[in-house]
Amino acid sequence: MIDFWLIARILIFPGFTFILLLTLFCDWVERKLEARLQNRVGPLVAGPAGLFQPLADFIKLLTKEDIEPRDAKKYVFKFAPLLAFTIMVFAICFLPIDGASVLSTGGFNGDLIVILTFSTIASFLLFLSGWASNNPYGTISSARVLTQFLGYDIPLFLIALTPAFLAGTLSIFGIAHQGIPYILLAPWAFVLFIITLQAELEKDPFDVPDAESELVGGLCTEFTGAKLAFLHLTRDVQIVFGSALVVELFLGGPYGPVFFGVSAFWYSLWFVLKLLAVVIVTEYITTLFARLRIDQVLSANWRIVLPAAILSLMLTVAMVVWVYHPLGFL
Repeated sequence: MIDFWLIARILIFPGFTFILLLTLFCDWVERKLEARLQNRVGPLVAGPAGLFQPLADFIKLLTKEDIEPRDAKKYVFKFAPLLAFTIMVFAICFLPIDGASVLSTGGFNGDLIVILTFSTIASFLLFLSGWASNNPYGTISSARVLTQFLGYDIPLFLIALTPAFLAGTLSIFGIAHQGIPYILLAPWAFVLFIITLQAELEKDPFDVPDAESELVGGLCTEFTGAKLAFLHLTRDVQIVFGSALVVELFLGGPYGPVFFGVSAFWYSLWFVLKLLAVVIVTEYITTLFARLRIDQVLSANWRIVLPAAILSLMLTVAMVVWVYHPLGFL
């Protein structure tokens, strides 16, 4: 028997359509905020206050000519951007948005590791996209992508274990149910997670794979038309996914006060508001800091971020055992 309710959740809300619209809206927020901080106008024409500009840009790219380099690895070049986008959307479907995820009501123990693994696979597909283009700029950019996300994946996983240890579970649903938001119980882990997330998302000051002054268009140099549209969209979905992960791990997920009516409405509202707050914080960091060199990015990971992530986990364990449990915070 066909479950139309599940199909509606997958295709409309909180599934594909909602994720796509939320991604485009967050892209508009980032562009308007960055323009304001840099004394520019930003999106203005398409829709009220330029609200429809990201959608217009996406549709415009879909109509452009699709060119493939002669020596490109054609199948990888063609399908890697689409697969990366699909995997990132699928990863978001595991997160509780309206009190339940798109695919299930309660998730399963260990889905946090699965979600983080999906993000790693999507980053690897982005690496393959640049490598398959057979362009020197794309090859260098993809090599930087591989080097950077492999390096920062380790501290990201370690820091994600901090809220998991506080909750006593690897289930994203169990972690999201927080009596006291974990940003208050482990603020050091929150700060480290934001910094590491900036590197994972390749946002300033860690955007060396996309350094326009060095690499022209980075791994996107040879991409045109629909493939370029999905590469840009994948980047934007990654930002939404990373911000949503911060919300689930440190800000109490979608849960908050329910004043009246259906709880799913309020949970969805709190989720979007918290996610926008994280997007604004990360965009402030992006705008205020200049790009690091590739050697500085790598040394910062192995010499500073990774040891700090290990110390963060050790400090959290000590606080849970000697402070939070005896005082009844958990």
